[in-house]
Amino acid sequence: MRTETQLVHRLVSIFGGVLLLCVAAAATEKGGSVWPVGAESVAMASAVPRSGQTMVYEYTCFYVANELDDAHGKKLPLPDFKLRVFAQAVKLSHNWGTQFLGGEMVSYVAVPNVYQQLHLPNGKFTKDALTNINLVPIEVYYHRKSAHWFYALQFETEGSGYEPGSSLNIGQHNVALTPAAGFTLTPHHGEQEISSRFDYVINNADHDTHYHSGNEFFWQFDARQEIPHHRMTVGLVGYYYQQITDDHQNGKVFTSLNADGTINSGNRGRQLDFGPQVTFPFGKHGGLAIKWEHDMLVQNKPRGNGFWFQFGIPFSMLHHPNAGR
Repeated sequence: MRTETQLVHRLVSIFGGVLLLCVAAAATEKGGSVWPVGAESVAMASAVPRSGQTMVYEYTCFYVANELDDAHGKKLPLPDFKLRVFAQAVKLSHNWGTQFLGGEMVSYVAVPNVYQQLHLPNGKFTKDALTNINLVPIEVYYHRKSAHWFYALQFETEGSGYEPGSSLNIGQHNVALTPAAGFTLTPHHGEQEISSRFDYVINNADHDTHYHSGNEFFWQFDARQEIPHHRMTVGLVGYYYQQITDDHQNGKVFTSLNADGTINSGNRGRQLDFGPQVTFPFGKHGGLAIKWEHDMLVQNKPRGNGFWFQFGIPFSMLHHPNAGR
């Protein structure tokens, strides 16, 4: 059972760190972010493909929100506001089997597609398009008994299908650089697990709208426990999101009105999410995670719920189904 749990560690955790764009789950320009905070949720620093192995991941997220909160966390008076996001992504992650700065070197690319439906007082809008692609040339992982840690350098591309002046666009129309680091502890031979991951998004400007989203900080965390005599683990997952710098447009700090009529200066987003998670192993090197995350302490963002389904298998199983069993 411990072996099965360790295999889940390898597969499920890198799930999405930068893959699925549940657009409403972050702040900055039009309430979106290049980075889908909340996707990472299992053994964040110990889950890497084996040496020379390529992993295939699929991520599905459904996000629902019926209110948009201001800088004080109060609901803005937007009649009929509704946001529905259905996101799917595919990720390829490869362990090069070489040592780099004393650790294992991994690279990956993630391509997400999003269908989004937005209800506003002036109408209903829908769009389906590819969004910000995540390119990670370098992730370096280290392992010392039950302690694991990593650092990474990530790049996010502009979202596709952008239309100037549209009430709804998929993804963000800017590039970004995102350094990251994290750790995982797996005491009692992997029967338990505690992880944290930290990302800092450095946004470039949207040159079409002259809007420059502020930089963003994410802290993601999870704790899990193996269920004896069952092929599963249960636990709690969550994240804290804080926008660090102000949004700017045309070189000036972006301002809007709060629900009480006061000035909202900078549009800095904040959010705390928390919820349960269940994981299951699949074959020798595959895994499945199912989770729910609930929005709390929201500022300058939609307030809702995210439902996630995440799955990963070795690439070899796609053409040799019995290879991972």
